[in-house]
Amino acid sequence: MRILNKQKLEREIQNLFKRLEVGASSDLTEQNFNKELAKIFEDSERVVSGEESQFVTIIIADLRGFTSMADKVSSANIVDMLNEFFGVMVEIIDQHGGYINKFMGDSIFAFFEDTRGVQNSVLNVLHCAIEMQIAMDKVNLKSAELGLDNLYMGIGINTGDAVGSVLGSSIYREYTMIGTTVNLASRIEAYTLRGQILISEYTREHAGVFIETGMENEVNAKGMAKPLRLYELLSVSHPEKIKLPVRDNRRALRIKISLPLSYQLLDGKSVLPDVYEGHVVDISYGGMMINTAIPMNQYSDIKMKVNLAPLMTEPVDIYAKALYVQQKGEATEVGLAFTIIDDATSAAVKSFVDNMV
Repeated sequence: MRILNKQKLEREIQNLFKRLEVGASSDLTEQNFNKELAKIFEDSERVVSGEESQFVTIIIADLRGFTSMADKVSSANIVDMLNEFFGVMVEIIDQHGGYINKFMGDSIFAFFEDTRGVQNSVLNVLHCAIEMQIAMDKVNLKSAELGLDNLYMGIGINTGDAVGSVLGSSIYREYTMIGTTVNLASRIEAYTLRGQILISEYTREHAGVFIETGMENEVNAKGMAKPLRLYELLSVSHPEKIKLPVRDNRRALRIKISLPLSYQLLDGKSVLPDVYEGHVVDISYGGMMINTAIPMNQYSDIKMKVNLAPLMTEPVDIYAKALYVQQKGEATEVGLAFTIIDDATSAAVKSFVDNMV
């Protein structure tokens, strides 16, 4: 079976028509145009015979807070925003030789083949991921133009063998990557914070000495037999130096405080119905420490309501991830990092902390 690299095909056809419109090539006759068009289709094809196992690096990128934003704004603005996001990111992935496997709501699933030797191929992907995070500045210009809040992206990356296969029926089918490598990339992305890139141990090993990593964690991911060791990517030094921009100050000054809160646990992106009570014991621009009588697992996601009076008259909704969990007697101490917080609430938290200093 033959399948098409759609983004490459669209780009090449656009370039060909531009040449035709501006008369850039005197030899672009109708016959030559048809020949070049046929060659574009041929070069954009990928021959697939059944299943094929490949060594690939997978990127899964997801917008943080977009689902909650979508509930508050017009569908037209949502479409404009998604098109801006996908357009910017697809261009970067394509420039680095990646293939867009699919869009999933506000997420991108892309894969990169080993075409430059394992280490150089992996470094190329990591370079691509940092460029994607830098490009969120451009995406947020569009967000501001539409009167929306700033958006943040989390990226999960894994390297290994995956099976490329055509799935579906005679009515609809698509080429996709499946296997443990893909599943791990999806699990890794679920642990990312705002503006963060997390990579697997396998990706870290192949990158060697040419990357700088920060936070290192071992997590027991759902559906995985062994714990996952994850690394926060900070910079890549080969073939050129590129550094991840700081999107969320999670190490800001923390202020001791006493505030009640209520919270609900999340299962994926769904908020579970049970409501629990807790108490905020300190707060910073990007997170807080709480005490609760209910045991909580590390890396749990929660939705909480906190009263920031007098700065805000009603309790505000904030989503957060439990980075630190410790049992202290009958209480559970939980260190939370904000994952979804709108601009107005973020400004209120900052003012609240500043006024307490």
